[in-house]
Amino acid sequence: MVVSLVLDEYERGLLHGQSSKVSSHIPIRDDERCPKYTIDTRSLSLDDIDSLPLRTEFDDQMIYGSPMYLEFGDESEHVLGLSSHIDKPVPCDASQFHLEKFGEKNPFDKLSDLRIKYILASSQDAGSNPKNQLDKWFLYPKPLPKFWKYSKDRRLQDDDGDDDENLSDEFFKDESPRTQYYHHRNRYTGQFFQLSKYKEEFDNYKKRNCINTEHLAVEFPGFKEFHDDLQFVIGVVQNDQLTRLSMRRLRYLKDKFELFQDLNAKTEKFQNKLVPYRDFYNCRKVDCDFNLSGCISQRQLSEFIWNKLNTEPNRVVYETAQGEKITLRQLFQIGSSDDDEPIAIGLKLVDDQFLEWYRDIYLITLHVIPDLDPAEYLHGQPLRFYLLAKTFLEFDNYLEGEYLAQIFIDYVIANLEKSKYQTVQVSVDFQFRPKDKPSFWEKFSRWLVKWNVVSNNVRWNVRFQRVYSRLYHCNKVKNFQDYLDMIFEPLLKPKSWENVQLQYLLSNLLNFDVVVCHSDDFLWRVFPDVLTKPEDWDAKGDNPTITHYMYYIYANLSILNQMRYKNSLNTFTMRNYSSVLDNRTSQTGTIVNFNDQVESIVCNLLLCNGGLLQAEPLWNSQTTLSYIFYLLQIPVVATPLSSVSDISPMPQRASRLLPPELRHRHFSEITQSKQKTYRGNPFLEMLNVGMKISLSSRSVLFNSSYTLDPIIEEYSVAASIYLLEAADLCELARNSVVCSGYEGFYKRHWSGLRIDKTPYASEKVGHIDTWYDTERNTSERHNVPLLRRSFRKDTLKQEWSFILGQQG
Repeated sequence: MVVSLVLDEYERGLLHGQSSKVSSHIPIRDDERCPKYTIDTRSLSLDDIDSLPLRTEFDDQMIYGSPMYLEFGDESEHVLGLSSHIDKPVPCDASQFHLEKFGEKNPFDKLSDLRIKYILASSQDAGSNPKNQLDKWFLYPKPLPKFWKYSKDRRLQDDDGDDDENLSDEFFKDESPRTQYYHHRNRYTGQFFQLSKYKEEFDNYKKRNCINTEHLAVEFPGFKEFHDDLQFVIGVVQNDQLTRLSMRRLRYLKDKFELFQDLNAKTEKFQNKLVPYRDFYNCRKVDCDFNLSGCISQRQLSEFIWNKLNTEPNRVVYETAQGEKITLRQLFQIGSSDDDEPIAIGLKLVDDQFLEWYRDIYLITLHVIPDLDPAEYLHGQPLRFYLLAKTFLEFDNYLEGEYLAQIFIDYVIANLEKSKYQTVQVSVDFQFRPKDKPSFWEKFSRWLVKWNVVSNNVRWNVRFQRVYSRLYHCNKVKNFQDYLDMIFEPLLKPKSWENVQLQYLLSNLLNFDVVVCHSDDFLWRVFPDVLTKPEDWDAKGDNPTITHYMYYIYANLSILNQMRYKNSLNTFTMRNYSSVLDNRTSQTGTIVNFNDQVESIVCNLLLCNGGLLQAEPLWNSQTTLSYIFYLLQIPVVATPLSSVSDISPMPQRASRLLPPELRHRHFSEITQSKQKTYRGNPFLEMLNVGMKISLSSRSVLFNSSYTLDPIIEEYSVAASIYLLEAADLCELARNSVVCSGYEGFYKRHWSGLRIDKTPYASEKVGHIDTWYDTERNTSERHNVPLLRRSFRKDTLKQEWSFILGQQG
């Protein structure tokens, strides 16, 4: 009762802005929300018993989600295999974690400084990208009108119905023998793309900005400095106290969001309904990691092959090294008996056996090293599989990629434009070609322009696989520097500025993705110095470490970005995958005490502003990493359906199907991965915590997709399994737009965002980029309730206040 009386007097003091002056005192909590007052208990009446919540230190700790001490008496909470010296209680104030090994500065604050240092040095931030400056950057093709619809565009309608014989002449590219068969079943906006108009726009832009092709001196942290910073981050990640703190904070964040939903679910639904003409289906969604090598489903590929077998059976589709030409009918006769009809074989060709071969052998060897011609030693079914993949799923072949262009236009671009609200960032694998032949950049940009593979709904990423050892044993490179030169030398040459096709590709290129996969060569026979330079790294073909790949691609990208930034051209960001295995020891440190999964995630934390392309390794790895990714709001892409059918390691029996130069590879139990399930994907937990996570369909060919809209299928399966509400789906969709690499014009139009400062709300992505709302309430564009966005912003702010010890 005395406490209640004290609080009544305290409340009157708050209302009158003054305190009582008495000789007997009871101190009340002193912080920024509750000024210190001294209360005279003798002046209170016993009838004043109205209660006021007591703002004690314990109350504040509960608001911030931390009890007075972090006790870990339950053995079930001991995870990650860390040492469990947890007898001593851990203070709740995160500012207390100024451990001697980390110096005087808070370790989380120092991590953010390290990330800022590397991202700004490489010009990966959104502010350094001219395409986010709405009044400066040029767009071609021009954006479609605001209320454009596919069905209302007269240019895209057939006057004579669906009769293919009445298609206009513009659908036939030329009448040369090689391309006379080419036509589209579907019309799309990219057919009106004209390279001459793009060249005119680009030339005018160059004149306005005085393009200078000379190489500039670029400063960025050296490898030794990066290696030291990497070791520091590993130390933070492996610290037991910080791990326990992170575990408790992540649990609190999930519980806090569940409580928020329990209290505000009806309000969120009401706010969703208040938005006119906008729901999840007509909110913009960006598939940030859609693979070109698996862009259609098994059924669609079978349908396409069936159509070609019926209409073009005698067309030449492949020419051997000896000059022998193979027609489409002859392709399907390879490895079959005399009684089999080629069309019958074609119907059952795209089966599980072919998909296994394509996934486990072709994509990780023959696809990225295209100069290897296995037709000399493959026979029967394996040869037929190779010719099938080369003919229908490659952009560089005898047909100059015609079939792949038609597949991509008919089954991807046309469907995207009809649905309008779905866009993709298509990832294409970089192919390593000798210097005396046209580079990947020339080949791919020529394919885009030749077949008009162009759309406002499509942008591009390039993936770099860790295939140095395979290139070395095929005599394609002599050291690691040759590997890097294959990638960056064609882009840094002054001649590249005159290649309009290449410049068009680069203007629509967003990310450089480093693929860290469990099928990479791992076992070493030679152990060179960790600080070995790329030109000195041959190591008899042993694969460089993940750190080497990540840093030196980062270093070359820094040079490229600085050169383009100085010339007011768009810059690129880095992303990477992480190994799904946690049983492979990292080879980057002198003291081996972490695995290559942690190594790849820490490299992403420091070097990549585009985010991490796999959610499972992050969530299943050290808890501190997940908490850091939340604090820094680093984008994460989750692929629940594709992750279930992840690429498996190549079996021993498949080595005979490889080129002789690659049969030396060793495969052991250390490269085996565990079977995955959809419910095992942590994307929903990461969303509940508040991480910047989005969904992607990645490879439609392998994830058993059954619809024409794979990204919608991804959302719908997630919604049905986890019973997601409209607000959850819209938040995932909005995250995909915010974290995408699309131009500032589209982000403003789709979600009401801009990089330039406004008086309205803002949010940080990756701890580097700050995006501002263009109006007070942008819910009409993305239908994420304002209540949900305010909760996310306040929670993140409170976490940083807790971490920096500013809670009082």
